Amino acid sequence: MKTWIQSTLTAGLAIAVLSAGVTVSQTASAEGVKEYQQVAAHHGNKKKMAIVAARRASMKAISKANKAMKAAAKAGNAQLVIQASNIIIKQANRMPQMFPKGTSRAKLGAKATRSKAAIWKNWKKFITANNKMWAAASTVAAAAKSGNAKAGAKGIGKTCGGCHKPFRGKKAKKS
Repeated sequence: MKTWIQSTLTAGLAIAVLSAGVTVSQTASAEGVKEYQQVAAHHGNKKKMAIVAARRASMKAISKANKAMKAAAKAGNAQLVIQASNIIIKQANRMPQMFPKGTSRAKLGAKATRSKAAIWKNWKKFITANNKMWAAASTVAAAAKSGNAKAGAKGIGKTCGGCHKPFRGKKAKKS
């Protein structure tokens, strides 16, 4: 009985995290867009800054889904693992379009984006890293669909580092 209650509470927490993630991402995106538009107005790059704001929101959605997926996997809730994995898959599918040329830190400034110019210099490596995240999320979803909610849930986070380490700069210091 105690295990059932604990699993139910953990699953409820995962649902809450998934639900909150969508709301928080939308709010963060709206707030972020205003901030980035101010920076963009200074730089004259409103369209590019809107793209940067959208990709930041996408990255936050991936992070929230990954956390929710881990909690759901720990609770053994395959349905929530599948839902969280599908969020990551959807974002991975969008990712290449969210990095058009001219949206690097070198072009827009360190306060505007953390995306290094290395992304466009090593586009194939960037796409390969994104595809690894997509594949890891797909593998987790397939395992959960077959009844194994815990398989591979930790592996997706490791794929994030495959992009962050070579392609993301340090946070700009606040002035």
